[in-house]
Amino acid sequence: MTTTPRLRADLPFPQAGEGVYIRFTNPDCDNLQGKFGPDWFADSVPRLNRFDTTYIRECVALGGKKDGKPFRIKYDELDCAMIEIVDVILDGLFLAMHGRKFEDHLDYLASVKNLEVKDDDSGNA
Repeated sequence: MTTTPRLRADLPFPQAGEGVYIRFTNPDCDNLQGKFGPDWFADSVPRLNRFDTTYIRECVALGGKKDGKPFRIKYDELDCAMIEIVDVILDGLFLAMHGRKFEDHLDYLASVKNLEVKDDDSGNA
């Protein structure tokens, strides 16, 4: 588990071609907000859990990169299970926003929750 946020990372996405990866930049996030509204990120997990193809298509189009440059992934030509696409999008979005992959972020939240003081805890008193 990664507890320290890191810079955005390139997530290999060979299903879209050799050298293709997913990485969401600030302009990519701006575009997602422009298309899906102010809750674009808060809604990402529910949208991806229900395999919202409009959201998936846009994320794949914006997040695709190759050789450090935007690369328009051809969603209609992807020949893989939808879950493979969803997983890489989810990790890419969470790396962009929190500096952690999705599962690592859930682990981080659980560890923070374990550190919270309980209501009946009097602390050092």
